[in-house]
Order: sequence, then structure tokens, then C-alpha cells
Amino acid sequence: MRNREFRLLWLSFTMSVAADQIFPVTVTIAALNSGGTASTVGAIFTGRWIALILFALLGGLWADRLPRRTVMTVSLGFQCCVVAVGLRGDAPAPLLAVLVFLVGAAEAFHRPAYQACLSSVLTSEQRPTGVAMGAVSWRIGAIVGPGLGAYVVTVWSPRIGFLAVLAAYLLGLLLLLPLREPPVAAAPRSSAAREIADGLSEVLRRPWVTGVIIAVALQLMLTVAPTQVLLPLVSRDTFGGDAVYGTALALLSVGGLAGGVVSMKWKPGRAGLTGVIGLALYGAVPLALIWPVSPEFLYGCYIVAGLGLEIFAVQWVMNLQREIPPERLARVTSVDWLASSVMMPLGLALTGPVSAMIGRSALLAIGTVGGFTVPLAALFFRGMTRFHSDVAPVAPDGAAEATPTSLKAP
Repeated sequence: MRNREFRLLWLSFTMSVAADQIFPVTVTIAALNSGGTASTVGAIFTGRWIALILFALLGGLWADRLPRRTVMTVSLGFQCCVVAVGLRGDAPAPLLAVLVFLVGAAEAFHRPAYQACLSSVLTSEQRPTGVAMGAVSWRIGAIVGPGLGAYVVTVWSPRIGFLAVLAAYLLGLLLLLPLREPPVAAAPRSSAAREIADGLSEVLRRPWVTGVIIAVALQLMLTVAPTQVLLPLVSRDTFGGDAVYGTALALLSVGGLAGGVVSMKWKPGRAGLTGVIGLALYGAVPLALIWPVSPEFLYGCYIVAGLGLEIFAVQWVMNLQREIPPERLARVTSVDWLASSVMMPLGLALTGPVSAMIGRSALLAIGTVGGFTVPLAALFFRGMTRFHSDVAPVAPDGAAEATPTSLKAP
């Protein structure tokens, strides 16, 4: 935290994460207040994932071509302009869908740039702790965001919720202005298609990386998407309001914060096995939604899931950075993001119709089985238990180079 550039970047990212968390709560409650259903909410948030799929590779490409601070600043400024449209109040569902899509498009540029910039502002000695600090940054914003969003929108109105989102994005933008990004040695430029292919090749040459991406993609479709859509409905139908919805999301981040803090000191001998088990713990969330016997039981499952997710995320990013050349980092991040998220829009769009067809409990049962078993099945990929392979990264000129020992923060 004595590193000025890291501190500015860390605080800026915390603000943007808070905005990212308040925004979906505001949009969800606004849609439900206007008579929307599970299908409506799912269709609206499908737009965000479609935007990520369309722009993720371009976001990583330009984050490797331009100064990362510039990419982040422009992205946050664009998000401010988009969210300001919501201040009109009483936005219909089609307009909410457009806003979600545009915010997701800007996010596709911001996140790869942030991850690459974070690695560059940290020294090699600071990077292991920086991984966990990045996780803490994410979780602090995520803890504040859902609870604040649900409270603000419930007590006042969705318009005030959009105002809170705008304020958080704007503060994140202002914090970036004095940041001095260290120069990064640029690789020789080639066509956009070739540079994107270079990022893809870094993933495909490592079976354990491919295995994690496949497992996360399936878990997003089978487990995360249904719980994201059905949690607010369970909150209203079972507990009579939106408070449990916001609190559960906040406690997911409390568990994640604990996982980030634990990961600052804990260095498991088998990082991959530890991470995969942590990822599998998310299966507790749909299980809790099948039998929401009490708010406390639901909250406990969300805490456990958050703890496991963050332990997985820290181990995954640390070991990914150890093998990926810095000049390709943003592109690999965008490939990871794109491939692991490609099934999420399908899951969101199908949750409403499938829930109506087979019942909410049956759909959540499928999510429970998938949440526990899919990550564990990925252990069959070579190198998975250690999150490591013997393949050396390729230097910009095409020659192999030694695997870097530096670690990167998420």
C-alpha cells in the first residue's frame, strides 16, 4: 500500500467494482417493479454477457496496444455517460437491456487493461501479495455494492440507485488521472487477427488452462446463471422482500474477502487441487435455494461459496501469470474471460423458460450437481493439480524463453 501507483489503481478498481455491483441490483429491482418476471431479468442481463463475448478479444488487444491507463479512463468515462441515462427514472425493460449491454461493452475493455496495469505497477516482490489485494479490492466493492444497492433502491427509488452507480464510476475515473503507469516493452505489431491468435495459442498450449476455462464455462451456465436469476425471486417469494437478495450477494463477497485474506499467506502445495475444490464449493448456492429453510442457512452457503471462489481465483491468476509473457497478458486475460463466459448468456436466457417447464427446484438440482461435479472432473486434465505445465512461453520474436517467476494480481 506504500506503492502510490498501486494504491491509486487499487482504490479506482474498488470504486468501479462497487458500481458494477450496485448496477445489476438497481436494474433488477427496477425491472421487477415494472412488472418483469424471471425471463425479463434473464433477458436483460444476457445483454451484458453478449457484450463481453463481442468485445472481450478487442478489449484485450487494445489493452496490449495502448497505455492501460488510457483504456481504463476512456472505459470509465463511457460508463458514466451510459449510467446517466438511467437518471431519467422509470426506464422500460428494453432501455434497461441497452444500458446493461453498453456497460458490459466498456467492462470488456476495462478489466484486461486493469489486470495488465496492476502487474506492471507492482514489483516482483509485491506481486504475490498484490494477487490477494486485487481479490480484496474486488470483494470490498462487492460487499458494499449489493447491500447499498438494495437499500438505496428499496428506500428511495431506482433513480437514486443509478445516481450511486454514476458517483462510483466517476470517483474511479478521477482516481486514475494522477496515476503514472510504468512503460511496458511493446512487442512488434502485426495484424489484429494475428495478435488475437497469439493470445489463443498461449491458452491452447497448456491443457490445465484449457481445462479450467471449460469447467468455469460449464459452471457459469449450469450453476451461476440460474442462481443469479432465481435468487431475487426466492427472496421475494420465500422471505417477502429484496433484503435477503442484497444481503446474500454481500455475504458472498464477505466469504470472498476472507478467501483473499487467507490467500495472502497460504501457499498450498497443490495449488490446482486447492483451487478446483474451492470452485466446486459454489454448488452449495443452488442447494441452499432449493431448501431456503432460513435466511441464515442461505447466508452461510453464500459465505462458503465466496470463500472457495476467491481461493480458486487467486491460485488461478497467480499461476497463469507465472507462465504468460507480460506483453500478451491482456490478450490472454480476454481469451480466458471470453471462453469462460460464453455459456453464461445461454444460461441466463434459458433459466426462465426451463424453470417454467421443469420447475424451479428441478433446475436448481441440476445446478447443484453441476456445481459440485464439473470442477472436480477438470482434475483429469494434465497439470491441473498443480496449475502448471512444462511448456515455456513464447517470446515476441517467436523464440522460447524461460518461464517468468513473477506473479500477477487479478
